[in-house]
Amino acid sequence: MGECVVGNRESGRESIWASRAVATAIALALILTALAVVSVPAKAQTTFRSLRIGVGEDALSIITLNPLKFTLLYEFVVVYNVYSTLVTYDRSYQVVPDLAYEWTLEPDNTNWTFKIVENAYFTNPSNPSDRSHPVTANDVVTTFNILKNTVGNFFANYVENVTAATAVDTYTVRFTLNEPLNVMMTVASGMPILPAYIWSGINNPLSYRNDVPVGSGAMYYDAVNTTTSTLVLRKSPNYYGEEAYCRYVRPDEVRYIGYTSSAVMVQNFLSGSDRLDIIDHIAPSEYKVALGPTQQNPNGWSPKWAVDTGFVGEISVNVMTPEIRASYQQYRPGSNNQLLLNDTLRRAIAMSIDKTALVENALLGLGIPADTLVPSSNPWHYDLPASNEFPFDPAAARQLLNDAGWRYDASGADNPATTPLYKAGGTDRLRFRFYTLNTATQWDIAARNITGWLRQTGIETTDRLGNTAPGYGLYSINQMSGYWYQGDYDIWLWDWIFTPASDPSLDVLSVQLTSQIGGSGSSDNFYSNATFDSLYYQSLKTLDDAARRQLTNQMQRMVYDYASYILPYYRLDLYAATVGRPNLQAGEFPGWSGYGDWEINAGLVDDSDLPNLWFQLSPLDNPVPVISNFAPIQWVNGTPVSVSVSATNPAPSDGALAYTWDFGDGTAVQTTNTNTVDHTFADPGEYAVSVRVTDSEWTMCASTTATIVEPSPGSNLPPQARGLAFTLSRGTFEEPGVPISFNLTVRDPEGDTIEVEWDFDDGTIQTDTVTNTASDRVVQRQHTYSEEGTYTLTIVITDNQQGLLNHTITLAEEIQIEAVSTPPPTGAGNPLLDIGVPVAILVAIAGAIAYVVVRRRRASREEQQREEMGQQPPAPPPPT
Repeated sequence: MGECVVGNRESGRESIWASRAVATAIALALILTALAVVSVPAKAQTTFRSLRIGVGEDALSIITLNPLKFTLLYEFVVVYNVYSTLVTYDRSYQVVPDLAYEWTLEPDNTNWTFKIVENAYFTNPSNPSDRSHPVTANDVVTTFNILKNTVGNFFANYVENVTAATAVDTYTVRFTLNEPLNVMMTVASGMPILPAYIWSGINNPLSYRNDVPVGSGAMYYDAVNTTTSTLVLRKSPNYYGEEAYCRYVRPDEVRYIGYTSSAVMVQNFLSGSDRLDIIDHIAPSEYKVALGPTQQNPNGWSPKWAVDTGFVGEISVNVMTPEIRASYQQYRPGSNNQLLLNDTLRRAIAMSIDKTALVENALLGLGIPADTLVPSSNPWHYDLPASNEFPFDPAAARQLLNDAGWRYDASGADNPATTPLYKAGGTDRLRFRFYTLNTATQWDIAARNITGWLRQTGIETTDRLGNTAPGYGLYSINQMSGYWYQGDYDIWLWDWIFTPASDPSLDVLSVQLTSQIGGSGSSDNFYSNATFDSLYYQSLKTLDDAARRQLTNQMQRMVYDYASYILPYYRLDLYAATVGRPNLQAGEFPGWSGYGDWEINAGLVDDSDLPNLWFQLSPLDNPVPVISNFAPIQWVNGTPVSVSVSATNPAPSDGALAYTWDFGDGTAVQTTNTNTVDHTFADPGEYAVSVRVTDSEWTMCASTTATIVEPSPGSNLPPQARGLAFTLSRGTFEEPGVPISFNLTVRDPEGDTIEVEWDFDDGTIQTDTVTNTASDRVVQRQHTYSEEGTYTLTIVITDNQQGLLNHTITLAEEIQIEAVSTPPPTGAGNPLLDIGVPVAILVAIAGAIAYVVVRRRRASREEQQREEMGQQPPAPPPPT
């Protein structure tokens, strides 16, 4: 910083020390204040940002956090937020790196090598900042060996065909397969990496409580604040995803709050009494009525989504044989009716289920009638031909039973219309225990419907005590889990979830394997079929997808035809969120935006067991920079090319954006304060170019491809778009009737005349002609949108030349127009900064000028008096 001087340094008459000191201090203060206003220092985060999620209908249930035996939805949510996996899935359920940033398969198809990041650490919730335990290949190997050697664990079938895991070096691990496998990515995405320093000393991993899990994921489990009705995950300070993949966790915590009543949860959500940002497990009636199209959160519109996440409703007919029950100690206390092993009976039950009516009655239309076990959201779903489905026809089902000998009443009289039906002599009564959950009204409604239809067929149902009214039992998750563990029921209704990324064999159809019976296996109908088992193992090693699909289709058809799994519907998951919390008190965190469209990207839902939503959210007090366009680059080597990204910092974010460029060609990373930079690629080739856009707190990243070719002698080069700038007064959108000013910077290497066509997507098309383009030229346009909507501004730039490269460039920007009644944001909303600082600057400047004028006049009078009296000016005070 240069010196700041007030007064005439060359004149001895202006040497009064106090004047210099005070005036210099004022001037220095002005400079510092001006710098603060112009450069805007990094904003220190003072607000603790919590994402608050309501979970309805008693769905927030956790029995164990041991990943070797978890089964419930929120157990998965905790495990896969706390533990890392080698690879994971993005919001569209595409495979992306996690711990492993690179993986290769050797030509023999039996050796996979994964290279893991070198900046991952296990986070212990008791001391979250501790980095004394890095994640290494040894942790991966230890995890594999635990899963391989622990009988009955959840991942046993995942590692069944993997022979060994070996640490090649500290950060490289190799998996050796006993034969080629199609499902290695599923293994890599499913296996949670455990800390060897903890788990290697556990004698019986399956019984380990794991009350405070230690992992390397994006979040850690806050055991102190987690209760039976609240689950708290905290942002991990050690998460490697920020540095390695630009995945930033923005909530300081994610707090799931359980409600026994969906109605209470929805009411609290709308009123803001519990500061809920998101709600899930909403009852269909609340979703359609309380959250109907006319409802609005007091602080802003509440979006809602009905998402096909892979929930499969399941009517399970227990076909456990006496041999199976005798083989497992856990099953011996239970029982099941052996009549259900009869194929005709199960077929009659399947014909007694009106799937369309269940969707309408129990789910209020918020579901899809189901057929096969792999859900409709999964790309491996087999859509069974209608001609091969069991029709809903209780009369025909009763006739099947009559023909099979069930046509008598309890007295032994021939009475084919009675319920329950018996065989001759009053034997083989068709009465079965029917259980379902008590956690949501949908279960009660569905059970009531199913019980009624079965009675039409001649089948009577009871609760666990034998009561025929209402004919079913409603039980808690813990009770149902206990019945499952003992195989102690005849028929039950509940659901599974298989995500769009679930492997059709390893994750879904495996529940019907014989090996899933007993222990902590996933079978809940105890189906066992050697042919099915053989097809399953064949499907794992079939590398050709078309051939594999034939196998998985056949397995889905086998399960359907056997009818011990009767799939009534694929249930849509129901969610709502609010942009901004209502009824805020002073100093409270205002909430979130940037949820995205969950119906398009199901991997964003808050209970997906993926942390993608935490990466995407934007806090309203300091929104995340928005990158709207980072166009591919086509150019020649040896000549500078303009690389440009379109990015904005929505209000009330403060501060300019900084841009960090990595051109992918080995040159040094470059940081600028402009969204355009020139770069020369030395050699032809294709380069991955990336940019990090940073404001005072957040970073957003984007990547594109630079295709660089060898120039032809004398070839004409295309024009270059050097960036498009515009500002929306509302930050991310503009109001109808408010003009928007656009500034487009272009140039052409040869100075060719450039034509620019603006298509505003509302019927307005305008054209500009630009000359003298050897240097940057700014093209200005102003446009006003009169109606609400989403418009795509398309700009076509051309120099009307021919050459090696495309001479027409197209830019596209999405413009959101919305009508609102509140005033536009005014920066950070701090009156001291918005008004006080400018006023203070003006007052200080005026004060400084007045002070200097007064002192000069006084000094002039004193000098005149001294000259008249022959005196010298006083010496300045000694330095202190």
